[in-house]
Amino acid sequence: MKISELDRHAPIILDNDIVHAMKKIPGYLDISPEDFMEVYQMAFKHALERLKSVIKAEHVMTKKVITVDEYMPLVDTAKLMASHNISGCPVLNAQNKISGVISEKDFLKNMNRSKQQSFMHVTLQCLDSDKRCAAHMLEGLSVKDIMSSPPIFVEKSTPILEVANVFEVNNVNRVPVLDEKLNLTGIIARSDLVKALS
Repeated sequence: MKISELDRHAPIILDNDIVHAMKKIPGYLDISPEDFMEVYQMAFKHALERLKSVIKAEHVMTKKVITVDEYMPLVDTAKLMASHNISGCPVLNAQNKISGVISEKDFLKNMNRSKQQSFMHVTLQCLDSDKRCAAHMLEGLSVKDIMSSPPIFVEKSTPILEVANVFEVNNVNRVPVLDEKLNLTGIIARSDLVKALS
């Protein structure tokens, strides 16, 4: 059973269940069923939070990471991302250390003359017969020219609740996971986080 399923099952405890449980406890309890339920609910929520803090980035990350080199041509990068059906990936420098992240957002941002980060604006440019497709603006460029840098990342030991906060604060859909020596060891997508917390 997942953590969220436990949370959904919590309200099924009724007053009669509490009274029955209290009668089973030897001795005298000076507490009402309402007080008992309040204590139980608070304890249950605390336990859920504790369980969530035990789950770390390394427990939910994808270990097989598709990466690109800083100087890979964008056309090859787009082919690689399309063939693996991914919307972004870490960028490694010559020392094999992460130097950035490239995503669909970076492509869109640099393809759009109006600088509107919108797929429909780019589509409109491609459909406009008086202009060349916006993707041609990226010809001759490499990953380093458009990647997001410095990269936003988390460490293996980062609790998933903190990872969720990194996603929210930075408005990103994936974060690389680094080990103690800052070597790339995995990646967490937003969907991985949703699965872990659901």
